[in-house]
Amino acid sequence: MALLSELSFKLQKLTILSFDNEERTEGKKELEVMFNPESVRRSFVNKFTDKASNPQNESSTKFMYSGSSTVSMSLIFDGTDVDQYGAEIALRLLRGTQKSVAERIDNFRKDITEIKGKIHEPRYLVLSWGKTLKFNCRLSSLDINYTLFERNGDPLRAELNVSFIGDDTPKAQLAKLNLQSPDLTHYRMVKAGDQLPLMCQEIYGSPMYYPLVASANKLMDFRNLTPGQEIYFPPIEK
Repeated sequence: MALLSELSFKLQKLTILSFDNEERTEGKKELEVMFNPESVRRSFVNKFTDKASNPQNESSTKFMYSGSSTVSMSLIFDGTDVDQYGAEIALRLLRGTQKSVAERIDNFRKDITEIKGKIHEPRYLVLSWGKTLKFNCRLSSLDINYTLFERNGDPLRAELNVSFIGDDTPKAQLAKLNLQSPDLTHYRMVKAGDQLPLMCQEIYGSPMYYPLVASANKLMDFRNLTPGQEIYFPPIEK
């Protein structure tokens, strides 16, 4: 019974998983935070057509696409542990077996922010924390606020404000939107002078869908298309 009680009330830590590929199947690394966040903020965005783009129908606002959701939180890194394990931690620091706050932050930053040579971009992430979070994402911002220091200037405590942006695969994005019109599925080869909004106008009858197309194709800059590049235009219920 004691064992069952211990298992039932075991503290579950927020874990950040990082991967080398978009499908999140290769190069898995696991990072467990030092302390769970006190709060987690999650935001969702829906995009609609601007009424100014259709002045003849002032009462109509048309859904365009769902923007990427975001998650933000503050994480604490602390090296001032004064509870019953404080002496043990101090001994580990002297022996070099306990990581300092600076080392923990450096490892955290390297794992989730640095450009990786193999994939030429930061790693793909999954936030996992009980029933609160299961979130495929990429890091969008990291702000480090050092709040306590040793006499020699080494940090003893820091607060990391982190923001993550949702990063579903194009297939998952379409599944969430339930876009089920196969007759509107197109692949087009880019020609010199092509612009994504105009291509959307030709296929969908409106240029307003270009952000969804850019997201489905993982375009970093939709303004600079390369002739010969193949663009996928997903099915959209109109």
